[in-house]
Amino acid sequence: MKNMIDKTMEIAKSLGINDLDVIISAQNSFSLKAEKGDLSEYKKANSHSLGVRVIVDQKVGTSFTEALDEDSIKRTLESAKKNSKYGKVNPHEKITAKGVDLNDVNAKANVEFRPEVEEMIDKALYMEKGVLDKEPLADNAPYNGVAEGEIHVVMGNSLGNRCEHKSRYYNCYTSALLKKDDKNAMHFHSDLKRDYRDLDFEGCIDESIEVAKHLLDAEQIKTGKYDVMFKTDLFQNIFDSYSMMFSAKAVIDKRSPWRDNLGEMVASDKITFIDNPLYKEGFSVTPFDSEGYLKQENTLVKNGKLEQFIHNSATASELGQENNFCASRSSKSPLGVGLSNFIIKEGTDSEESLKAKEYVEIIKAQGLHSGINAISGDFSLGVSGRTWKNGKVTGYFKDVTVNGNFYEMLKSISFVGDKLHHSDDKTFFTPKIIFPSLSIAGN
Repeated sequence: MKNMIDKTMEIAKSLGINDLDVIISAQNSFSLKAEKGDLSEYKKANSHSLGVRVIVDQKVGTSFTEALDEDSIKRTLESAKKNSKYGKVNPHEKITAKGVDLNDVNAKANVEFRPEVEEMIDKALYMEKGVLDKEPLADNAPYNGVAEGEIHVVMGNSLGNRCEHKSRYYNCYTSALLKKDDKNAMHFHSDLKRDYRDLDFEGCIDESIEVAKHLLDAEQIKTGKYDVMFKTDLFQNIFDSYSMMFSAKAVIDKRSPWRDNLGEMVASDKITFIDNPLYKEGFSVTPFDSEGYLKQENTLVKNGKLEQFIHNSATASELGQENNFCASRSSKSPLGVGLSNFIIKEGTDSEESLKAKEYVEIIKAQGLHSGINAISGDFSLGVSGRTWKNGKVTGYFKDVTVNGNFYEMLKSISFVGDKLHHSDDKTFFTPKIIFPSLSIAGN
């Protein structure tokens, strides 16, 4: 793939293209799904594509191909050059990264051990069987599977940068659909690891059954104001919906609600937000950004104050700010910005002190797309979860609605725990956080 980068540069030069970068990405996946005691899917897939970004007379053109022969690459370059003629003049977007020659094959992300196919098939079937055998109320386990994935990215530019990254992961998941009389409830749980041998198959089964079983008899709670904590994966999904608040691209497009708040308090002073592509526990580990700069840890909000937005070289140039190497681009997309491993720094409140508190923990939510306004911050979500008092679960609830404003919620925080917890995909890390007096509409 590195040789293909060099070949692309040679062809570009013959076409009179002097400023460009190239991204080649390849993905291999192997997935197994089980249903009703048999395999419902045995799927091997691989895909690869080559994308170019050329700059001609301060105009940007992009194009990509999934065929990697020389003729296809040449046509892709010609197409990108032609597309640049119709772009706007942009003096800020340039090919600027240089001096990087990186071959990143992280041992932790590329464990040598690989399971036998028969072993993976047995586990996929067991994920379903385990739910049905362990729980008498289990009517079905509709989603079950085991998967392996590999990612290989190589990029280079006309200034001589060459970067390469490989990683592999394994995933297992199951779901429990329980029925009792006219009631039913379902919960889905998954696990993600670099090493197949670390997958927690039993934990997925037990978690799916436990939560579904509790939700089966759950009722609404009373309408009122509650101190609320969000389960880590749900909190990640909600946070992702508002992530453009950090985007310098959204600032330029006048869509970021924080565009005029640099250097100001935007959250509680208990809160610090960090984007860290080097975080050893994180799964978003690519050490270079999509322009070929080496990534770095960035503190975005420190003790409630907005310190910086996430930038690529073009947004940094246009806003007159420092590039912090958060460029994001696939082989098929234009240049943008993106987060890596997102960390909400642990606070000073001991998790032990939660035993003295009464609060609501929201586990699941519906309507994350329709119920969230990313610009105003308003949200209204149908949710289910459980209530806590004196360190114990006092009950489960469902079919209620939580309402609020995300940006105001960040300013009003009563508890930030002293330990970090990770999302299932290990790209979001947060302590336990309590948001006081959120409105919940129930019975």
